Amino acid sequence: MKNLAMPDNGGSIHFFTSQYHHESRCLNLMNRDPCLVWFSHNLAPLPQHFIIKLQKLSQIKRVGIYIHGENNQNPKHIQIHVSKDGNEYNKLVDAEIEQRSGDFLYDLCGMNQIIEKVNIFDTNENKEEISAQYVKFEFTENYGGSGVYVAKCYVFGE
Repeated sequence: MKNLAMPDNGGSIHFFTSQYHHESRCLNLMNRDPCLVWFSHNLAPLPQHFIIKLQKLSQIKRVGIYIHGENNQNPKHIQIHVSKDGNEYNKLVDAEIEQRSGDFLYDLCGMNQIIEKVNIFDTNENKEEISAQYVKFEFTENYGGSGVYVAKCYVFGE
């Protein structure tokens, strides 16, 4: 599997609600350097989101984010939605995130319900593939700061 969100795999930023300034731009999500991050604007209210457009309709196996440190701008609650056309989205992840740095990954293989916790080792009975070209990462709550930040986003698939 490869990260389809990365530009060298055809991924791009399709839309974002806000960004703090040019050093914290949403485009930083497309850079593999974990020290470069996207900060939503500190005056923009939550929820905030960004949408990744994949090169083509793809089979998505796992989605997630990487958070680079521990602070009040860490996302506390995430929702991840997918779409085939960029207009109609289906929510696949609705989860709380611990206040820590690291990867937060959600396995979509065989999913038959909305994922509500972080556990990539859960298996489900339904083996239906998830197809999408657009992936929306939405952050509805943080740990008390002004805005949210994310270092990397993942859309693993084929």
